[in-house]
Amino acid sequence: MSLPPAHRSDGGFTLVEVLLATALLAVVAAMVFGSLHLSTLAIDGARATAARDQMLRSTLRVMTEELTASVTNPIGPWMGLNAQQEGQPADTLAFLTLGQFRGFESGQETEFVRIVYAREGDRLFRFVRRNLYGLTDDSVDRLELASNVKGFNVRYFDAQANLWTDDWDGRARTSPPGAVLIELTLMQENAEPRTFRQWVPVGVRS
Repeated sequence: MSLPPAHRSDGGFTLVEVLLATALLAVVAAMVFGSLHLSTLAIDGARATAARDQMLRSTLRVMTEELTASVTNPIGPWMGLNAQQEGQPADTLAFLTLGQFRGFESGQETEFVRIVYAREGDRLFRFVRRNLYGLTDDSVDRLELASNVKGFNVRYFDAQANLWTDDWDGRARTSPPGAVLIELTLMQENAEPRTFRQWVPVGVRS
């Protein structure tokens, strides 16, 4: 006696089994792609952190080398201006440094170049005047040192008074500060801004 057609099995899958298998595959795929997405985010975050740290090290290295070799001279006195932009430190630092750190040929017969560090918006710039006697901007080179800058603060150590000050006027002093403290605050994606500090001794040369 043969089975009724409704109960006969031909080795195929029922609709419920197909739907169940599809649902399981969807769950597994979601887990796999979710894991891949998290891994991608982690890798991108690590790369961004590495790039930021590399930029920071490069910036602080350049500033340290030039500040260490800075000189005092009447044609370009040490100047440290204390300022703010949108409630955050935006100081300006200007000084002379020796020619081997200028990075280009000078437009004037002098061994010195004028260096200026200044924050403009969320970027930190380095300006270099190759011709100290030039009257135009043709002798000024501009280089971006850092981006995503929230604050740029510089403090100066007065060796005679044995204290730190927020500004420095070399026109009224016979020597540069004994040291400077650089504070660079960088914005970070999905995190609080982070401040990096670098203490730099200043070369006293006449």
